Amino acid sequence: MSRLLGVIAVALLFGALAALVKGHHDGVRDTIGNLSTPWLLIALAAGLHARTRLRGAVLGLIATGAALLGFYVVVAVTADDGHLVHVLRENRRWLFSGLVSGPVLGAFGAWLNRRATDVPRAVTTVIALLLILEPLVIVSARIVPGWREVIHWHLSAPVYIAEAVLGIALLGLALWSSRLRSGPTSTPS
Repeated sequence: MSRLLGVIAVALLFGALAALVKGHHDGVRDTIGNLSTPWLLIALAAGLHARTRLRGAVLGLIATGAALLGFYVVVAVTADDGHLVHVLRENRRWLFSGLVSGPVLGAFGAWLNRRATDVPRAVTTVIALLLILEPLVIVSARIVPGWREVIHWHLSAPVYIAEAVLGIALLGLALWSSRLRSGPTSTPS
């Protein structure tokens, strides 16, 4: 029970802080507040505390739901005169997305926790891949017909470039640590 309350508290805090960072303007803050990767990591992190994929899925859903609630409560208070129902209705696409991403990444986190031989390295690799993939999805949204309607806010390209660079650096770190752990390779003479 204390683990569940901790997951909820951290997720609510994350959501509230993300809304405060985002604010209600365009530009860098808006782009940072709209990054998907941190939202996916909330569910993954919650799932890492579970022993089964089902519990991971439930924790991922709860964490995502709590984070979204924290986010939209702050948005309603700061930008919409406290009309939470209106804010939730206007953002139902993201609420429904959380119903999918939360359980999937929560279950994946539980699976990683049980199956990975080196959990920190596996988690670092997953984080790196998510950081790299999000900017690719954003670029694709500008190219692939029909995707522009899904991703429609004003974006700040330097934020996504920084996200990709961070992902590449983390992936390099994970690969480097893997090489160190496996030891030096011997070459035949």
